[in-house]
Amino acid sequence: MTTDVTESADGAGGGIRAVSRSWAVLRAFTPERMSLSLADLVRETGLPRTTVLRLVDTLAAEGLLESGADGQIRVGARLIAFAAFADAAWTVPPASLARMQALAAETGETVSLYVREGTRRVVVGQVPSPNTLRHAVQQGDELPMSVGSAAYVLLSLEPPADRDGLIDRIVAEAGGDAAALRKGVASAAEQGWSLSHGHREAGNSGLAVPVPATGGRPPARTSVLALGGPTVRFTDDRIPGFVHAVRRCAEDIARTGLPPALY
Repeated sequence: MTTDVTESADGAGGGIRAVSRSWAVLRAFTPERMSLSLADLVRETGLPRTTVLRLVDTLAAEGLLESGADGQIRVGARLIAFAAFADAAWTVPPASLARMQALAAETGETVSLYVREGTRRVVVGQVPSPNTLRHAVQQGDELPMSVGSAAYVLLSLEPPADRDGLIDRIVAEAGGDAAALRKGVASAAEQGWSLSHGHREAGNSGLAVPVPATGGRPPARTSVLALGGPTVRFTDDRIPGFVHAVRRCAEDIARTGLPPALY
């Protein structure tokens, strides 16, 4: 019997394809789509029908999915324990969340905490702008690393020896301009913060700074604190104040703590 092996998402060999495919099936479910047909799963995953059927049967046997009498497939009860564990691991500590809320109130913009996950960046904490017109991201959202101030700062924190190879992988997966990405990362490394306008969506701007390590319990992974909002509010006269405010907040949450999974 042969083992079904392929490359992992990070480009290193040794990933098990069956696990990746099972994860693709689970990811097809969202809060807006908690009940899917087999045809829906085939369409969403791009996998053969027979493969999806085997995966659903296996995941149902483990309690991660369940098949109803109506032919619909739903998330299983065993996911409750995973959800509780994930919530405990990735929740921003109350004192840090309160500080992010204060920053959102001070600046009027959405505040987000990002980490890099492979060739993507993930929102691990978020406080929305108090304004009706605002940047909209949610905890758990995965965004590209090929553009944007948060991506530039995250990449600037990578060891220089690893940075070029990582940028090449990001561009190979997501497309984009490698030269522009390297320029943005170099600028973020030089000035210690980054500003972008309209990189992911026209009319939206972002400003990001690194969350510094502290002497008490330095995190195992780097993170970035960012503001996001309409470009019309990211005027030249406001940028210095934004940088100062976000840096102060990043320093504070480095002391009050990051989600436990980052340590």
